[in-house]
Amino acid sequence: MVAANWRGCDDRGSVRLMMADRLLATAQHYFGDQREARLHIDRALDQLAALALQPQIVRVRFDMRISTHYFQARILWLQGFAEQALRVVDRNIEEGNAVGQALSFCSVLGQGACPIAFWAGDLDAAERYGAMLLDHTERQPIRLWHTWARCFIGLVIAKRDDLGAGLRALRGGLEQAGDARFLPRFLLLLGELAACLGQAGEAASGLAIVKDTLARCEARDEGWYIAELLRIRGELILLEGAADSAAVAEQYFRRALDLARRQDALFWELRTAASLARLWLDRHRAAEARALLGPVYSRLTEGFGTADLRAAKGLLQQLA
Repeated sequence: MVAANWRGCDDRGSVRLMMADRLLATAQHYFGDQREARLHIDRALDQLAALALQPQIVRVRFDMRISTHYFQARILWLQGFAEQALRVVDRNIEEGNAVGQALSFCSVLGQGACPIAFWAGDLDAAERYGAMLLDHTERQPIRLWHTWARCFIGLVIAKRDDLGAGLRALRGGLEQAGDARFLPRFLLLLGELAACLGQAGEAASGLAIVKDTLARCEARDEGWYIAELLRIRGELILLEGAADSAAVAEQYFRRALDLARRQDALFWELRTAASLARLWLDRHRAAEARALLGPVYSRLTEGFGTADLRAAKGLLQQLA
């Protein structure tokens, strides 16, 4: 009996350590320190693997393994490990289906599968995952994720084939979300709304959204998406076409690059390096553009079929 009690204490301690590492990983991911987030998420997964061998451990209601995996996928993606992230997403969807916990499966799709498919440029997969989330939240009364799914599907439509219809759906969904649109899960949608507005000739409206979103992120130390917002701001400034737009946009691209490097967010770094390289190419600074983009691209070891890597490779060929 004494031995059993000691074992129970050890088990509870292991669960607490695992949950602490998972919480720290989530916090560091949102703060923007992907290197530290990766350290804690890997440790949490190691602890989960050990706990899985102990049948006396009772699974918590919101399955920790599932939630740990979708944050692992996000961290891997931002660090530039696209293929690993996509494999985790596939496994995570299987886990979520198997467990059958309604709210957990929403997060599997909305936190992991949908954004990562979108970032990969796989609009077929993004559309499929968005439709899965919409269907799931129609069968399960989870209003906020239902609204998010409608917004996301609007974004995919805007990117795929109908900018006007997609923008209307995205804007309408965000308005319906109210103040909830300022939650971390909506950052991707706000940033992409701003970018789409630029494509639709409404750069000033897009800049207003980016400015407001940046202010909120900085006030809350929510740093994980700031580099991308700075890059989008630079692109929108270029679209406005003011006399000093190139110089001002370059400043924002440089800020985004510096932040992405400090955060160990190679995906944001590649995107921003490509934006700045395109700007320099347009201004007859091809050698500088190649010297910037080439080393960033060369640090990537996988994911060469994803949209951003294909675009970067094409740009480097132009710069050769």
